[in-house]
Amino acid sequence: LCHVVASGFTATRLEGCTPVDPTKLAAALADLDPNLPDPGAHARALPVVKGSRPRIVRALLRTAAREVARHEEDRRARLAQTESETPGLWGIVGRSPQMMGFFEQLRRVANSDATVLIEGESGTGKELVARALFEHGRRAREAHIAQSCAVMSDELLESALFGHVRGAFSGATRSNDGLFGAAEGGTLFLDEVGEMSPALQVKLLRVLQDGSYMPVGATSAKKANVRVITATHRSLTDMVDRGEFRQDLFYRLHVVPLRLPPLRERPGDVRLLVAHFLRDAEHLPRRVSDAAWACLERYPFPGNVRELQAEVQRWELTAAGAEEIGPEHLSDAVRRAGGYGDAAGAGAEQAAAAAAGSGSLKDAVEELERALIRRGLERTAGNRTQLAKELDISRTTLNQRLKRYDLD
Repeated sequence: LCHVVASGFTATRLEGCTPVDPTKLAAALADLDPNLPDPGAHARALPVVKGSRPRIVRALLRTAAREVARHEEDRRARLAQTESETPGLWGIVGRSPQMMGFFEQLRRVANSDATVLIEGESGTGKELVARALFEHGRRAREAHIAQSCAVMSDELLESALFGHVRGAFSGATRSNDGLFGAAEGGTLFLDEVGEMSPALQVKLLRVLQDGSYMPVGATSAKKANVRVITATHRSLTDMVDRGEFRQDLFYRLHVVPLRLPPLRERPGDVRLLVAHFLRDAEHLPRRVSDAAWACLERYPFPGNVRELQAEVQRWELTAAGAEEIGPEHLSDAVRRAGGYGDAAGAGAEQAAAAAAGSGSLKDAVEELERALIRRGLERTAGNRTQLAKELDISRTTLNQRLKRYDLD
């Protein structure tokens, strides 16, 4: 919608800009968003103004700002509804002891101005924690700006953070306040702070020590009233020991450390997260079979919550139309964690032969059963009682199968 507003929907011509017909504008909005409930109402809500270009631009920008504010209110309302339906805190899903301890820490530090360092592996949700600290902190009505320290060169990152004066370098045709200036009174989130160069570490240290910084090319310092939240997937302690990160900056950042546990250390949370992601998915069954749960809960998810979310999104392709999620719908790595990957491969030749009429169903079933039991013995370290329970057969039946397939 903002794109359409900025395209010049006005009642008068502006340097060759022809006014857009409301009917055509409504059709254009419907093309941009087929799920828009009433494109005509949105088209009618846009301003029709006359006058000078500055007046028209101001009116358009006010409309765009109202639309952005409305979308933000809708987002927060949906988040509040999700929070009431899903165990966790402020949109962060979890109920394991590790996450309950994390939530307790998060509540304590949210309404303070203390510098926070969020530590955690990639995919654990550090950005979500930073947003929660901002939205539930005392600076929630002020600016909230995020910047990754891993995506820019030193020169660009320095200018982006601290700003520059006109003529500071080639192409600097006007002064820029930088992100510290833009976040004045609010919160600045610096992601992947461990990637910051030693030279920029010194500049960041100065801001945290005395609240001042020097824009590129400036001769006088500026003051900053900004809460700084940082995050990293690396061990800053190890980096300090190796001389890759300043120890004094580490102590400044480490005022309140928050460690997000990896998903493999959060027993029980996989089910909560899957249910949470399924709630937002379309055309997917809401039931997950016990066999699929076994695979999901045994897989370590090195990519953490982000990988689990991608796994659920994958089901929209593999499980569309199914009555429940089964092992056959899971990715190979997850399926193998539950002992199904090798089994499927082992019986594939016999199953294909049976389907083609050149082999027997009995052979295919026996080969699949043999592979399931062999893989199960490996997974349970030979614990027959546990394996019989997992396969939902008696210990006597399992012993008979072991003898039949020479696995005893």
